[in-house]
Parts: sequence; structure tokens; C-alpha cells
Amino acid sequence: MSAANRPLAGMRVVEFATVGAVPFAALLLVQHGAEVLRIAPPTPRDLGVPVAAAGDIATWDRDSVQLDLKTEAGRGEALDLVASADVLIEGFRPGVMERLGLGPQACHRRNHRLIYGRLTGWGQTGPWANVAGHDINYIAMTGALAAIGEAGGRPVPPLNVLGDLAGGALYLVVGILAAGWDESRKQQGCVIDAAMVDGSLHTLSAVFGRLAQGAWHSERGGNVIDGGVPWYRTYETADGKFMAVGAIEQRFYDAFVAGLGFAEVELPPRSERRNWAELERRFSARFKMASREHWERIFDGTDTCVTPVLDLTEALSHRIHQARRDGQLADAAEARPHVAPRFNWCSLPVR
Repeated sequence: MSAANRPLAGMRVVEFATVGAVPFAALLLVQHGAEVLRIAPPTPRDLGVPVAAAGDIATWDRDSVQLDLKTEAGRGEALDLVASADVLIEGFRPGVMERLGLGPQACHRRNHRLIYGRLTGWGQTGPWANVAGHDINYIAMTGALAAIGEAGGRPVPPLNVLGDLAGGALYLVVGILAAGWDESRKQQGCVIDAAMVDGSLHTLSAVFGRLAQGAWHSERGGNVIDGGVPWYRTYETADGKFMAVGAIEQRFYDAFVAGLGFAEVELPPRSERRNWAELERRFSARFKMASREHWERIFDGTDTCVTPVLDLTEALSHRIHQARRDGQLADAAEARPHVAPRFNWCSLPVR
């Protein structure tokens, strides 16, 4: 990212090393210009699945210092670093930082303007505040996991994107930026209580709004955007790969069926639910007549909302991502996504 696109330049962040969402929040901050220093323990924590340093986002683009926070010297050094920071982020269970002598009160005594960001699964308070959990558990308790998967099948965890990253890391960063905006006027510190279960639940606001109005069915695979209709789901191609169809609006649907080679009169109207099984059967049979590459050529760049389902390696090398890199990566072999979002600064003449 160019210097002009580093809006957080000058922000100093102390990250207390944990796993999951906190490293991603720190990465997002540093990629937008913040200076992040990671405080790590002398002995690496158990990550469950070992990852080489080059593939661990906790090591990307920031310096690290090893401190034993269980010793007076380690705590003292940590407080010295906090004293000159703008932001602190940590992801321990409630009470851990307090027991270490690094809780909000101790840190605010050294730095009264500090934004103290706390990220947990269940929040700093509540009946499960000190209960262990992972992404799958947090989204299971929001209704999100129950809504993901095929009708009649088991719920499918969407990697750790929804709980850890969207509901956790991104909400923590939003909190930090909101507090920073307020900080410029109030000149005082604050504590952010970001919980993955809260953030994950909040991402479902539109779904709950529809549910309250009877416009959402609780059954998995019973709605439009959960794959419950033939024009919003994936289809297998002749080579065992898949295409994704999201032709919700009528004009996109019309272009989609034309791309498949169907004449309008050949298909029963989609407005009648009784026709959906037949439409799915026909769409499925047609997609299986050719390879994914064939269907990519047919639908590439068209207003049909039909795209290939790329694997991770294919995605990074696809031209839509390569075109958006804007020189951010010198070596695409690093297999890192480009930084988002972009910033385009508008300069107006001073009157």
C-alpha cells in the first residue's frame, strides 16, 4: 500500500500475542499504516495446528518482542511500551490481564489516553464469559451456523471467517477507530469490549429483520440467499468443478438461462415454487454437459451473476485480483491477499 493509502500512519499499537482474531485485527491495522509491536511469550503457545512462520499472519509486517509477563521485569517492560502507545489489543479470557497487572486500570495509570481493546468469544461479562470456545461455537449460538448448509444436511462451518474475523477482528477494529475519532475531542482513554458472539449476531441484523416480518424461514436451505432456490446455488460441471449462480433479479435470471442455452418457453416459470425442483434438475443437467472452463467463457463479464467457484490458489492468481493489487505485492508467490479497502483522496482548492 502506498504512503498515501496509509491513513493510520502514526498510530502506535501494542498487541499481546494470542491466536485467531487478534492477530488479524493487528494485521489490518498495520497494513493501513499503524506501527504494531507484538508482545509474545518466551515459549510459543499451542496453536492446535502448527504453522510455519512465513504462513502465520501473526508474524507479518510487524516487530515482536518476547516478554515473560509472569515476572515483574516482564510486566514492567510491557507497561513501558503501553505508556507510549495509542492502542492496546488483547484476546485473553476475562481477568487474565488483571491478574498479570496489565488490566485497564494499571495501563490507564501509565497512559490515560490509551484505547484498550479487548476481544473475547463471549464478552467480558455474562454467564459464559470464562468458558472456552472457538469460532464454530460462537456462530452456533447466534443462529448463523444453523442457517448454513444444504436443506436436510448438517450445518456447515464457514471456515473461521464469520466468528473470528468478521464478528471478532473487524468489530474490534471498528471499535478502535470509533474510539479514536472520539479520542481526538475528549482526550481520555476507553476500554472496548468486543465479543465474537456479539459481532456475529450483529452481522445477522438483516436476517433477523426479515425473520421478524415472516420473510425468512428458519429451515436451512429454505430461503433465497441460503441456496433454497435454483437460481442461487452452486452447480457441478462436467470436470467435477463448480459454478456459482446468484441470478436473483429477473434481468439477471433471464440472461442466465439464455447463457445456459435455454429458450424462455422451455422452462416453467420460477414464480411457482412447485417448479423449483424441475428447474434445478434442468440447470444441473445442463451444467454437467460441459467443463467449468466452458461455462466460464460463456458467462465471463456478463450481467448474469454467474461465476466459477475458485479454489484458494486459483483465486489469488485470477485477473480480477491481480488487477486490484495496484503494485501492493512485489512477489505474488507470497500468496497474500491485497490490502482492503482502498483509499482515493480528493483534493479540493482552498478558498
